[in-house]
Amino acid sequence: MVTRFGLLAAIAACVVLAACRPDGRGITDTGWNDDDADSGSDGNGTHDTGVDPQCASGAEWVYLVDAGYNLIRFEPDDLRLISIGHLDCPGAGAGTPFSMSVDRNGVAWVLYNGGRIYHVSTTDASCATTTFTPHQNGFELFGMGFVSLEEGSTQETLYIAGGAALEVATGSSTLGTIDARLTVSPIAELPGWPELTGTGEGQLWGFFPDSTPPSVRRIDTSNGASLEVHELTALGTFTAAAWAFAAWGGRYYIFLQRQSDDSTHVWRLDPRDDTLEDVLPDIGYRIVGAGVSTCAPYNLI
Repeated sequence: MVTRFGLLAAIAACVVLAACRPDGRGITDTGWNDDDADSGSDGNGTHDTGVDPQCASGAEWVYLVDAGYNLIRFEPDDLRLISIGHLDCPGAGAGTPFSMSVDRNGVAWVLYNGGRIYHVSTTDASCATTTFTPHQNGFELFGMGFVSLEEGSTQETLYIAGGAALEVATGSSTLGTIDARLTVSPIAELPGWPELTGTGEGQLWGFFPDSTPPSVRRIDTSNGASLEVHELTALGTFTAAAWAFAAWGGRYYIFLQRQSDDSTHVWRLDPRDDTLEDVLPDIGYRIVGAGVSTCAPYNLI
């Protein structure tokens, strides 16, 4: 996610050309209720994280997209960044990625700043259009995260938080959902403009860079209330240039580029004692979106 100052120069319209996914299935088959996803390891020599065997291969990792259209896999257990490929989404024009999430089939849902959502393969970065209609109910731009309906469920809901493009990081936003028909439904107002992440435990979390101090919060999906708050005083006072957020292995990863930073830093929050570490400083990318599916481990690793 980028601030409105960087956004205004880049906003462009996109054109939806077809209703398909990278795997060739129809858009109505979102995988939110699938019980037949592929199983197995990711085939790249990475460790076994105990991922649900009903999840797609590789769906247990965090995926990142930067302002330069690069798709990257992040493996938090050993802090590895692995380049996957370059996004070349049809009809995207001059638009750039704004935020993303990942479903249990290992498909990245990437929102461009023109308001279109694309489906991107986390295997090779190939991109396909969707039938999503931009700017529904005032949601011009938003962060997003999939959340399991309950712990251990293979069903999940896509939550979003956002509003008007000119209001990014300037105040409150709105919590909502996108259903299987790609229809947006608002739920409640939020006290800030967070990037979201969800868990297989059925929890929705947000990183609020514009709260005082910045914070990570567990969000009530029914009314937007903060159920748990972790204040990030160690970040100090700053203006965010780009940010993203993901939960993995019982910890929270904040991908933050402040105005004073040369590139994104990866911060790790341990909720047990609120320890915040700058585990990967200046990674050389400007990360604007992070996605992690509900297949990712959610117990402390």
